[in-house]
Amino acid sequence: MDTKRKLKFTEKLAYGLADFPEAANSILAAFLTMFYTDNIGMAAGAVGTMFFVSKLFDGITDILAGTLIDKTKTRWGKARPWLLWLSVPTGLALALIFFIPSNGSATTKMIYAFVTYNLFTAVMFTITGIARSALLALMTQDNRERGGMAAFGMFFGLGGTILGCSFTFPLVFKLGGDVMAWRILFLIYGAIVAAGLLAGFFLSKEYVTSVESVTQTETKKISFAEGLKLFFTNKYLIFALVMTVLVNFVTQVNSCSQTYFYTYTMGDAMLTTTLNLVSIVPILVGIVVLVGPCLGKFGKRNCMYIGIAGQLIGSIIRGIAGMTQNVPLLIAGTIISGAVTGLLAVPVSTLFADGIDYGEYKTNRRIEGTGSAITSFSQKISSGLALASVGWVLALTGYVQNQVSEATNMGIITLYAWLPAILLAIIFALLKLCYHYDKEEPTVIAELERRKKEATK
Repeated sequence: MDTKRKLKFTEKLAYGLADFPEAANSILAAFLTMFYTDNIGMAAGAVGTMFFVSKLFDGITDILAGTLIDKTKTRWGKARPWLLWLSVPTGLALALIFFIPSNGSATTKMIYAFVTYNLFTAVMFTITGIARSALLALMTQDNRERGGMAAFGMFFGLGGTILGCSFTFPLVFKLGGDVMAWRILFLIYGAIVAAGLLAGFFLSKEYVTSVESVTQTETKKISFAEGLKLFFTNKYLIFALVMTVLVNFVTQVNSCSQTYFYTYTMGDAMLTTTLNLVSIVPILVGIVVLVGPCLGKFGKRNCMYIGIAGQLIGSIIRGIAGMTQNVPLLIAGTIISGAVTGLLAVPVSTLFADGIDYGEYKTNRRIEGTGSAITSFSQKISSGLALASVGWVLALTGYVQNQVSEATNMGIITLYAWLPAILLAIIFALLKLCYHYDKEEPTVIAELERRKKEATK
């Protein structure tokens, strides 16, 4: 099978559409804390702690899902069928989060919130997310094609996130502005998520096989313990893990704090819509126009350098805008950050698949499922920390709805701008010190192809 094959447009499109659950998860990160605190009346500190505990619980299902996918064998492949099987349940689980009993006791609300939030994030989103992540390594071994798939994923995932964050408040107000409005809107979002997963299944195909499967010697399935050992003895999977966690935390802590930043620091809740709409054009144009040429001309490492530098400058500008309540400056920082978002996020999202190839080069074993599970678990821990950080900082600085102190305002600005800037500088240093796969990749892929050809003689 030609694993360096050029994928069809519809196959890349399928990979992108299957990222709608990620968009829904990011929309939850942006609005759910405020929904719980301002619409349902839950305590900010308790909500933050609930999110963090949920992400720890989520780790168990990540491990189970990764092992499950590695052991799945169907005529559709091992990752694709999960997009089909869990499409409708994932959409329903998303909507159920907002059917929390608004007149219930504090304990009832917390139990319902924990159960429904985890049903979506720890079960449905986990399995479909790991399956989709595994597809990046299972559909092609061509680095440019993987970059194209990742770009489609970002186009729909990030585009869906931005559109969702832009129109959620206006649509909620249009539907009445009450709890029922949130329920109706997220039923619609759930239907979109289900449709995206179905498209991801029907339009994609798995092409990559391991050397073992070609030689027909794969008689023993990889246990999770074996997969864990293979993962943590693979330097490029470890690097992909660290980079994914840090980049995800930067994105999530900015997203989770944005509603508070626009509402209280800038004094206008509708900036949530305006600024997200302002950012969508440079983000999507950057993904479509800049990523491919940059990867082709400068390589993965230099492409990430450009993305880090641009996002760092954008974060600093937005921090200054928050300190001075300067909307034009905030718009400028948003545009700069948006234009280079794809230059960092797209190559980072392909690091895991590269690590899978490198692992097979070293050990003759592929661990798409287990590897995706470990990466997903760590990514969710970083998302949980981002969500929890917002609740914790608000609680520590004495947040009261509609009454923000100077200390709380500084905490919000730090979460939105200064902390991401610090982490971007750390990401730059790690890339400089630890990443060398761009030089090793031709040797790795050529050797894997040689082994398969030799095995078929």
